[in-house]
Amino acid sequence: MVPLGRMLTIDITSLSTGIHHVEFAPSASQADLDPTTFSDVQVDAELQYHRDRILVKMHATATAELTCDRTLQPYDEALEGQYNVLFGPPSMVGQEGDEFEEVRPLDASDREIDLTDMVRDTLLLAIPQRRIAPGAEDEPIEREFGGTDDANEDDSAPVDPRWSALEELKDDE
Repeated sequence: MVPLGRMLTIDITSLSTGIHHVEFAPSASQADLDPTTFSDVQVDAELQYHRDRILVKMHATATAELTCDRTLQPYDEALEGQYNVLFGPPSMVGQEGDEFEEVRPLDASDREIDLTDMVRDTLLLAIPQRRIAPGAEDEPIEREFGGTDDANEDDSAPVDPRWSALEELKDDE
């Protein structure tokens, strides 16, 4: 187990060359996420440490309370995402690799690496663009609003007095 400082910061001073696993469960706030939307955040990271480089393979999961685009009802969605980043000498920044999406600077004097923005961005990008609650595809959608057509044809219904000025304009035509 790798020692943790703050919740999403990993102390790298005691790491030895090799593979290390880190698991933690930060609160939504600690991951820079909205606590009214996100819960049950879990992060599993594999660190491959070699001298001046650390390859981090991160897997994050959470539950998000979303609003269904079809029914406008809230529902819970399980989110999941992965991200790989290489922390290396500043001269490596900007390079791409097959195993990682990004290179971040790691100076020899650095004592920790922070995964907060990686976790936050990975979970935010895991939110589906089209948010449909389970079973919502089968629900009928009301296509007429404001009552039935019969109410519009009924002249005996009381008319709001504020419309009388418009009625007079209509009668003048």
